[in-house]
Amino acid sequence: MNPPVVSIVIPAFNRVAPLRLTLQSAGQAAAHIPSEILLVDDGSTPALVEVLGDCISFPVTHLRQENQGSMAARDTGLRAARGDYVLFLDSDDLIHPEKLHRQVDAMRRADADISFSDMARYEVDQAGRLGFSTETRVHETSAPVDFFLRVQPAPHNPIYRRDYLLRHLSTPLVPLHRVYDPVGDVWLYFNLLLSTPRIIKVDAPLTAIGRHEEARFTNHWEKLGLASLRLMEDFLATCPQTAATEAARTAVGECAFVSWRRLPKDFDARFDSRLLAAWKRCPRGPLARLGEKNFVRLARLIGPESAARLLRKFRGHSYASCRTLSDAEGAVLFADL
Repeated sequence: MNPPVVSIVIPAFNRVAPLRLTLQSAGQAAAHIPSEILLVDDGSTPALVEVLGDCISFPVTHLRQENQGSMAARDTGLRAARGDYVLFLDSDDLIHPEKLHRQVDAMRRADADISFSDMARYEVDQAGRLGFSTETRVHETSAPVDFFLRVQPAPHNPIYRRDYLLRHLSTPLVPLHRVYDPVGDVWLYFNLLLSTPRIIKVDAPLTAIGRHEEARFTNHWEKLGLASLRLMEDFLATCPQTAATEAARTAVGECAFVSWRRLPKDFDARFDSRLLAAWKRCPRGPLARLGEKNFVRLARLIGPESAARLLRKFRGHSYASCRTLSDAEGAVLFADL
């Protein structure tokens, strides 16, 4: 048997219904180019291989580990992968049947390390077939800092050259830790931020986000926010402060500032101050990257921090208008701040 060209790595934990559709879309795409599908069961109960039964009509390699989180499951899949290229899918992600071969063909022609595409919308017809149409055009860039921090494509959008990932994740700048689980995909971006990959875009809607009612980290922005804060702090603590890393550190600071501006005006004061402190420890870039035109005009007069505080005071929203956690859940989440 010929070795696979693409390895599709799917970490999964106790989520079966959306996973069936994910596997279906992966199987359809794998039919267009030699591929392997690695399903990494992160300690599901019962084991996914038992639950899925005979519903899969194409080869899937089952890998099982004790529950360690989605990032560790991805790493397990990456280490087991044999393809020249790797695509990570969560257990509720979908891809166009032509995604693999179109992006890999483009990568081969350009000798690229990463490719990405536009986002798609999908429908399932009465026969269970998937159909795709354009949903969102993703901004095109070949600059690593822009790609990893400012564009940040959906986690199942990029296809990577496997040796590129192994080279830069063998000793990650920010080591694996479960505290980053809600933003595991951004953890990957941060650990590739100082690399210099060749990045290309395929202008086609080849990547879709699954629709379902099951639990998601994205349902709780507070969890995403806390994990992102810790990731930024840990990146800045370990990133060498050199001229070569200045653009990356500047962009991280800008992400922190923009996130701080969006916080509810009555949100947790400890979180608020630490997010602002992350921006303050970074080099400065253009004011235009910190906000809209009116903010920039005001910031030129009184400084960006004062401008942001003033706008938050008079135009900001309250936490009650956007909270997703109960008092008890919030207390547990922010206990160690």
